[in-house]
Amino acid sequence: MRRWQLFLGIEFALLLWLGFQIITNPMALATILIGFLFLFLGMHWHRLRTFSVTFGGVLMVLGIFINPAIWLILLVAGIFLMMVLTKPKAGFSVWNHKQYVAPVTEAPGKKAGRRTIRSWARRQTIAPSYDWDDINMVVPAGDTIIDLGDTFLPKGDSVIMVRKGFGKTRVLVPVGVGVAVEHATFYGRLHFEDSDSMLHSQSVTAYSQDYDDAPRRIHIITNVVVGDLEVLAV
Repeated sequence: MRRWQLFLGIEFALLLWLGFQIITNPMALATILIGFLFLFLGMHWHRLRTFSVTFGGVLMVLGIFINPAIWLILLVAGIFLMMVLTKPKAGFSVWNHKQYVAPVTEAPGKKAGRRTIRSWARRQTIAPSYDWDDINMVVPAGDTIIDLGDTFLPKGDSVIMVRKGFGKTRVLVPVGVGVAVEHATFYGRLHFEDSDSMLHSQSVTAYSQDYDDAPRRIHIITNVVVGDLEVLAV
């Protein structure tokens, strides 16, 4: 409820700012007044009704959208809408079907070039070979779970890179694996090493306590517009 109140308060303040910009901008004010005049004539003048209403509507839209405040209003509304839709407890969430990525080890094979196609619109299961294929994912929106619990990582450094628009990302890492996290987001939370950090147009780099001494290390790099990142030991 507080988030709704905050959102409505911000939008109301931005609407007042939009009104101030329109009044103090002669071009915007004149365009809107002329557009309103054509709309008024179109509703009372039957001969050129279609032209007058269309032309008047276009002028009013132009008069409003030449002000920076309207773009900020739409941006805030879009960010808030995505925050609501990506909350797990939202009953109308569009992200109920989570993307689950579970790498599975296989017997060693010959290294050779290969082409891998990964869908953006459905669940995926990535099965790399024993010597591991670094994960590089691009996800427009939705929740993603990357489970490394049954994966035997090779010695040295491995990489998981996730670029996402909106949604939560959870990475399950086996105990004993050193973890380095680089998380950048416009708005979101980072849960790592039993601590939470809220980020607002920020990026953060963090390391697990055993990172320097661990024989196997995973480097998690995420770039998210709006969404949380959780890194859990299993």
